[in-house]
Amino acid sequence: MNKILFQQVRRVRLPLLLTIVPGILGALVLIAQMSFLSEIVNRVFLLHRSLAQVGELLFLLLAAILLHAGLVWGREVMARQAAIRVKAELRERVFAYLLRLGPAYCKGEATGELVNAVGEGIERLDAYVSRYLPQLAFSVLTPLLIITFILSFDWLSALLLFITGPVIPLLMVLVGSYAEQHVQRQWLALSRMSAHFLDAIQGLLTLELFGRSEAAGKRVARVSDALRQRTLKMLRVAFLSGMVLEFMVAAAIGLVAVMLGVRLLNDNISFARAFLVLLLAPEFYRPLRELGIQRHAAMEGKAALERINTILETPAPCAEPQT
Repeated sequence: MNKILFQQVRRVRLPLLLTIVPGILGALVLIAQMSFLSEIVNRVFLLHRSLAQVGELLFLLLAAILLHAGLVWGREVMARQAAIRVKAELRERVFAYLLRLGPAYCKGEATGELVNAVGEGIERLDAYVSRYLPQLAFSVLTPLLIITFILSFDWLSALLLFITGPVIPLLMVLVGSYAEQHVQRQWLALSRMSAHFLDAIQGLLTLELFGRSEAAGKRVARVSDALRQRTLKMLRVAFLSGMVLEFMVAAAIGLVAVMLGVRLLNDNISFARAFLVLLLAPEFYRPLRELGIQRHAAMEGKAALERINTILETPAPCAEPQT
């Protein structure tokens, strides 16, 4: 699906790359931040250092927190700008191509469905472009940075993270494939409701003249109720899949904590390193967990993008030769 978006929107690569850079820099700053925090805790509670003796580390920790917050803000701003550019260019291309297809194409399509695809459908790409696509890169690069850093001083913890990490994407794929079917059905129900509603509004005068307005209203109500049921089913699946991901992340972090506790009691690892691994473990799983969350938010954009791509791939009529 990313290939479809890249093919239809030519200038999307650079904004997305500019979105990814602050996220990677933020991951590096986060590693430094957790290192400062673990060293401060180790010196204060175990080595009984005074505030003046850890003042430099506290200043570095504060600077890392502020820098990380700034990078997160910059990432969000760039992601929003990328989504705005993508939606504007794609909307312009779709409108121009619909004009090129002419009335013959629109006559064979439901007007409400086309309006929903071009209007609301393109707006649904916001989460897909600004959240899901950058999160794909963060979910690969951030865990690799963290596991490489941990590997430099504790290969056993790095190995455990490397083993438990792929379980979350695997569950996400298994649950997400089932959720994607519900999202596609929900989008189809929304398009159908838009088509029925617009047809009823356009033909309201005719329906009143022939006494069929009540029947048309019942038909719109029936389609709206089908959309409601589809939306509730989609939300149930999203909540259940989110619960499964949260449980697996909590279990993985608990496994890392138990292993570190046993090794700490056996003097196989120092407190500072064990505490640092424990601080970095949630950050290792966080991008994977957020990818699962953003995947559900982006599924509607994916379904809308498929419909938009169908419009753009429709062969345009050949221009008649001028005489």
